[in-house]
Amino acid sequence: MRIVAWLRRTPQGWRRFGVAVAASLTVDLLWTVLWFPSRVQDRILPWDQLPPSGVPVIVLGAGVLPDREPSRVLQGRLEQALRLQQAGKARWFLVSGDNRSPYYNEPLAMRRWLQRAGVPPAFIVSDYAGRRTYDSLKRAQAIFGVRRAVVVTSDFHLPRAVFIAQHLGLEVRGVAADTERNGFWARLSFWSREWAARHKALFDTWFPPDTLLGPREPTPDDWAPPLREGAGDAANAQKDS
Repeated sequence: MRIVAWLRRTPQGWRRFGVAVAASLTVDLLWTVLWFPSRVQDRILPWDQLPPSGVPVIVLGAGVLPDREPSRVLQGRLEQALRLQQAGKARWFLVSGDNRSPYYNEPLAMRRWLQRAGVPPAFIVSDYAGRRTYDSLKRAQAIFGVRRAVVVTSDFHLPRAVFIAQHLGLEVRGVAADTERNGFWARLSFWSREWAARHKALFDTWFPPDTLLGPREPTPDDWAPPLREGAGDAANAQKDS
């Protein structure tokens, strides 16, 4: 109350207060836009520069339409993940998202889309309790035994996902799904929400949230061990010779 009274009495107080607020917002914006993604930039690659490997692709969920089909954002993530699989850069998928009710199921929509695209059902593993990014990555590690993976999600979301994965001890590389086709106002909404979410991600690293866990669930790695990075290139070279 004393601060408010002082500001009312002195125009100079208002100016100082405004400068302090502007400086704080500027520093926070620089942290969010520059410092945060710089921490993981070396782990994010264009899809065509990703080396072939037998690690899974973790596809993080997004909105599902009323007809239970993937939204445009989610479809972009699935298209990017499929591109990696078709190029021999990944072997199986872990689709993780929200299944908040019988009428809203992100992993099921993702699984159906990938199967229609020709991915064998045995190479799609569903995580129905990935309610948020931290949960998806924690469960990938604790429930599905993932230690190394490629994370595919939207461009605005990817630095946060890789940041959380590294904090959890996962060895990941990130590949972004472009969101340009969503238009300016939609992208502005995405980035506005991401500004707040990056602060939450940092808070989660300080105070890890409770995550719904359970028993170990099988993956394709249980019946066919993953290839070492670069093993695919070596095998192809041997065939060619």
